[in-house]
Amino acid sequence: MPITSRNNELIVSISKLRDKKHRQMTGLFPVCGKKLAYEALSSGVKFKYVFAAEKCLSAAKELSEKSGAPLYEVTEDVLRKLTDEKSPEGVCAVCVIPDKKPKIKDGFVLICDSLSDPGNAGTVLRSARAFGCGTVIFSAGCADIYSEKVLRGAMGAVFSDNIITGADTLSVISELKNRGFKIYAAALHKNAVPLDFADLSGNCAVMIGNEGRGLPDEIISAADEALFIEMEPECESLNAAVAASVILYRRYSGS
Repeated sequence: MPITSRNNELIVSISKLRDKKHRQMTGLFPVCGKKLAYEALSSGVKFKYVFAAEKCLSAAKELSEKSGAPLYEVTEDVLRKLTDEKSPEGVCAVCVIPDKKPKIKDGFVLICDSLSDPGNAGTVLRSARAFGCGTVIFSAGCADIYSEKVLRGAMGAVFSDNIITGADTLSVISELKNRGFKIYAAALHKNAVPLDFADLSGNCAVMIGNEGRGLPDEIISAADEALFIEMEPECESLNAAVAASVILYRRYSGS
């Protein structure tokens, strides 16, 4: 029999995972939608539960069998309590936050400092995977990568093994300099060079700041150089995720 009550004890406890505090406290996060759930499974993420409406029971049974997690059939009304989507696809998996501690790889590093918008964080991760970024670093104060909005925006890139979260940006700069990385701050600084003239080859890092405030002065000062993306004079700036994507593509294409 399907779970029909939104006040079911298990449903209530899982619905709390929409809040970052409960995700951190339990070590669990929800993944809604078949495609994302399969991405999580293929990336080795452990499943705790699988919930599904009748229309998606076939796919949910496969997810349950492959992951070893119990399957609960629920009504669509109950499923809506587990997600912030207004029209959920019909599957919601509850997964264990991976206990991974990746190291910074040689190559290209993207550092996001206080990037707080979940949509931007998701887009950055999606672009980073598309353009072969070696390591993505999120400072403390960035959006939680296990929030639903980040997961949807990243289209599965959250499950990559090259993402470092909760970092101290100045400490990261110090480590990278000791390893011989060249570090750029993406900022409209008086000595900034146009992106086309920046040398993004070899071991290189670029820092992107907060959507509204940009990068703090002390972080810009700690960089080797600042860069900016040339655009039409009447345009003040680009969205942070768009700017990051342009820089990532510039490194990827080598142009």
